[in-house]
Amino acid sequence: MKAVALDRTSFLWVAAAVVAALLPVLPAFPIWLAALLLAIIALGIGLGLRRKRLPVVLRLLLTLATAVAAVAASGFSVSQDTGAALLAAMLASKLLETGSVRDGRSACSFSLFAVMAGFLRDQGPWTLLLALGACVLILTALIRLARVELPGLEAAPVRPARALAASMKMLAISLPFAAVVFFLFPRFPEPLWGSPGAEDRARTGLSNEMSPGDIVEMLLDDSPALRVTFEGDPPSASTLYWRGPVLSDFDGRRWSRWIGGGFGPETELEATGPMLFHEVMQEPTVYRYLVGLDVPGVAPEGARIAPDRTVYATRPSRSVRQFRMGSAVQYRLEPALPALSRQRQLRLPEGYNAQTAQLMAQWKAEDARPDALIQRALALFNRSFTYSLTPPPLARDSIDDFLFATREGYCEHFASAFVVMMRSAGIPARVVTGYQGGFHNRIGDYWLVRNSDAHAWTEVWLEGRGWVRVDPTAAVAPERIQSGLSGIVPPPGALSRFGQPLWNTLDALRRGWNYLIVDFNAARQRQLLRRLGLDIEDWRQLGVALIAAIALALALSFAMLWRSGSTVAEDPLLAAWKKLCRRLAGAGIEKMPSETPTQFIERAARALPDDARHLQSLSVRYVARRYADQPRDSDATRALIRELKQFRPRTRITRRAP
Repeated sequence: MKAVALDRTSFLWVAAAVVAALLPVLPAFPIWLAALLLAIIALGIGLGLRRKRLPVVLRLLLTLATAVAAVAASGFSVSQDTGAALLAAMLASKLLETGSVRDGRSACSFSLFAVMAGFLRDQGPWTLLLALGACVLILTALIRLARVELPGLEAAPVRPARALAASMKMLAISLPFAAVVFFLFPRFPEPLWGSPGAEDRARTGLSNEMSPGDIVEMLLDDSPALRVTFEGDPPSASTLYWRGPVLSDFDGRRWSRWIGGGFGPETELEATGPMLFHEVMQEPTVYRYLVGLDVPGVAPEGARIAPDRTVYATRPSRSVRQFRMGSAVQYRLEPALPALSRQRQLRLPEGYNAQTAQLMAQWKAEDARPDALIQRALALFNRSFTYSLTPPPLARDSIDDFLFATREGYCEHFASAFVVMMRSAGIPARVVTGYQGGFHNRIGDYWLVRNSDAHAWTEVWLEGRGWVRVDPTAAVAPERIQSGLSGIVPPPGALSRFGQPLWNTLDALRRGWNYLIVDFNAARQRQLLRRLGLDIEDWRQLGVALIAAIALALALSFAMLWRSGSTVAEDPLLAAWKKLCRRLAGAGIEKMPSETPTQFIERAARALPDDARHLQSLSVRYVARRYADQPRDSDATRALIRELKQFRPRTRITRRAP
């Protein structure tokens, strides 16, 4: 069968659907790849509007080059990113060969896959809005393609608003069933397809290691890491330390977590004040750390507290995770330090940082009290060092180079140097990584902790007091601790200040979305079922409830479909023909059900000789347009519709009384 060519309007609808489908995934690509795909789309639209195509060889080479570029953008890896980029490249290239209705339908089908690929990267409300808009345009394009093929419909005037409304009705019809499946269909603890986002997209960037330059990458990332709601009055911003991994092993340059640090019983924690409970909504991470206020005392459900007071979940959280944690703000942590732990927290690599060891030996000879050594080190930092996000690189003996040469750095430099100084003086010490501070969003009454709030501080063990937090960065840049990174970088411009309320509102909406939709997991579903009075252990009861809910949803959908179908616009050509028949009936000539259009018009022509030729012409053209296999000429069909609507009988047949 001969392919039906696309008219300009239908092609533009297909192109709009393709562009809309790519919008959710384009922001995830490198800028150069997004620009390349947009250029390919622009080329395809330009050629399609002029009804031209590139030579087959050139089109094939361009498609292959675009595909290679998409794979190269994801590092030639086999991952969701590679698949999404390749799908986007193929969809953009599809417009280069879209010239028929069949091509248009293929492009619309591929567009639906691109919409789904967008949710693999992000499940936020903006992605949903973009996806809904894309689905509406895809359905509208499919409606337009159907009109091109069906007899009589291709010439009918199509109002964009009416077509868009019809597409939105289709989506609305599916909502009841979708809602029932989302909230009531049994959920699995983890998605069947793995993580909703690839591992390298995990936003909570704390890791098992730290070396000079690692944290600064996070300091430049303003994306959210945690959203925290306190049960009661929260502490001041300067005391908000969010505990993550504890790093004890040092090889001369890099700090790392002791391999056995995640195992063993909890260390003794004596809370000298009330526990502070808080709800944490943590962004996706490839690690098992659950970050909460320092020092964790009550672990979330399904998690445990390691000996170093790091909280571990049973598995990595590759989607938004919400949990409740209790922390001790006033405490004594591990007041009795075992010999093996003491030895580990004093260990330093041999052959490194001789100047630092010599300095601490001198200080210890002058005053060996731990408190005195701590204060002397902090005084040195305060007097002679500068906080900088762009410090010079360090030599092999990184601590010596930092203390005696560069004297510039940020939190990880100060924490690393301080721990080495303390260990050199015989004081057990370790590095703690996490976040410090946060922004209080008054609209949602929660604290937003960003990746740019990433921080490193230290803990020293003191006799009778246990592990004590010491933040050497506070001695150098107290404004960093009081005001976060905003105390270091220049203040925002007027536009940012005026836009802050809007940003707060949007972030509060995102938090609510994460709670209601993204974090709706198996545990939350069980809570919902309990509130509905259903026994989650009785599978028969759950099955009956699910079947009943699905039946109700389908009934509602069919009711909406029935109502929508009753108001569907009639074929304009058929509607014009019926109007002609009504006018002839008003003139005294009614069409019998058994008559064909040709038979009816022949009878009407005999009864109305003045209109005979006009009626016969209308009949022949109507039959040809509606039933015969003739070329579909839109202008001719529109002219016929106008003539059918404008026809008025010149005479009227008067019926004789019986």
